Parts: sequence; structure tokens; C-alpha cells
Amino acid sequence: MQTEYIKRITKSLISLPTLPTVAAQLFELVDDEKDKREALEQIISADPVLTARLLKMINAKGEAVTGIHSAISKLGFEQAKDISMEASMSRVFELKNSKVDLQKFWDHCSAVGAVARIVALKYEPALATDAFTAGLLHDIGKIVLLQYMGEDFEQAIALSKKRPCELNIAEKELLGVDHGQIGAWLAENWLLPRSISEVLQYHHDLSRAEINKPLVALVGFADILCRILGAGDGGNYAPPAFNPGLAEELGKWHINLELGALQPLMLLCIDELNKRNLTQYG
Repeated sequence: MQTEYIKRITKSLISLPTLPTVAAQLFELVDDEKDKREALEQIISADPVLTARLLKMINAKGEAVTGIHSAISKLGFEQAKDISMEASMSRVFELKNSKVDLQKFWDHCSAVGAVARIVALKYEPALATDAFTAGLLHDIGKIVLLQYMGEDFEQAIALSKKRPCELNIAEKELLGVDHGQIGAWLAENWLLPRSISEVLQYHHDLSRAEINKPLVALVGFADILCRILGAGDGGNYAPPAFNPGLAEELGKWHINLELGALQPLMLLCIDELNKRNLTQYG
């Protein structure tokens, strides 16, 4: 039975939408140089939805901005790029009759991206460039399951809640494959950087990461923090916990995982997530 599930999922990947043109263009923007800002402005200006999203974000802060150039200047290159990537990716799949709250799912993904960026800037700046995108996309495999195997995926969520257990474990038990592996297959089809693909595949299994283990650890850590903070809902009902492998990797950055020691970092995250309306904490 599990073999048949995997065959169905693999076959479904063939008919999946291609990586959005906007997202593909955004992957090419890797720094804060002037020409990159101009390129970002052109990408956003060509897409009315991205334009509206960006202006809504900046004006929600009490500004009165009507132009893309001014919006990018006020938000900053990285945040403007992040908002554009988020809006582009959230339009990839059209889900109907799903019992899963898709908005809460994307809220969780966006929150993980935002928190990963905060942690990277504080502890490992070299990872900051890829942090948001890796966090945003880390659970994209779940969208594939929702689109093509909705009832089966909902059963996996129910199993995670009943036990409770990690959702990827429930997926493997019921389907023979988890959202991480499916995400990696999708990333390969989309020709995404291998480091991003590895995050998708191993954010619940850090020991198997080889290409960019720190980035995988960063997103795994951000995912757990967002679950603790109630930022969105990725369908995982296991109590958030730091496994020894993740704790060891984070120890290299001198991150103390005791709750009291984490409080300053979590307050930073809460502040950022509140700005984005992504957490229950006010």
C-alpha cells in the first residue's frame, strides 16, 4: 500500500505547477547592491498583486507610500524581497475543499522564515541571505500532499494529534514518505539550490544533512520556536522539543536552549511576528 502511495505522489509531481517566474527571478537577487534593488523594483512593478502587497505592508506602518521605489527604500531590500517571495509562492497551489486552514499554514511558513532571519542575524550572519526563503519553503511538501492526497494527509494530521507525535512520523507510517522528501523532490523539479532542497528534506532529521547543516539547523530551530509561539499552524501536534543533535549544532553558536536563556531571543521574535500579525502573543 505504501509503495502505491509513493507512486501516486511521485506521479503527481509531474503535473505540479512550475516555479513561479517571479520566484525564479527573486532567487537571482542575492545581495543589496544598487543594481539588485533596481531589478527588484522592476520585478515587483510588473506584478500588480506584488505591488499591492508591498504597498499594503508599508502603509500599515502608518506611512503614505504610493510608489514601489519608496516602498523598497523604507522596507529595505531584504524585507521587500521576502514579502515578494512569500506572495509569489502562496499563489502556486489552488486548494479546494480542504479541511486544513491554508492561511494558518502559510502563516506558519512565513513565521519560520522571519524567525530564521532573526536568529541568523543574531548568531550566524552568513546564513541571513537564505534564511527567510529556506524557512518560507520548508513545509512546501505539505502543500503537495494537500493538493493530491488531501484525505490521506488529513489522516496523518489526525494521527499526529491523537498520539501526539511528529507529523513527519505519522506521514511515513501512513504514506511511506514524508513532506520533507516530497519537498525535496519538488525543489529538484524546480531547480532550486541544493542547500534549500536539503532544508526541505531534513529540517526534521538534521543528522542526515551534508551540504549546509547550519542552514538546516537554523530552520529546524526556527520551526520549533514558531510552534512554541503559536505562529500559524503546520499541522504538527507533537510537543515542541529540541533533540540532542539540534542542541549540539546550536551550541556551536553559543545558543543556550534553557527557557530563561531563550527569553530575550523569543521576545525579539514575538515583536517581529506581531508586526506581521503571525502570532497569538500581543
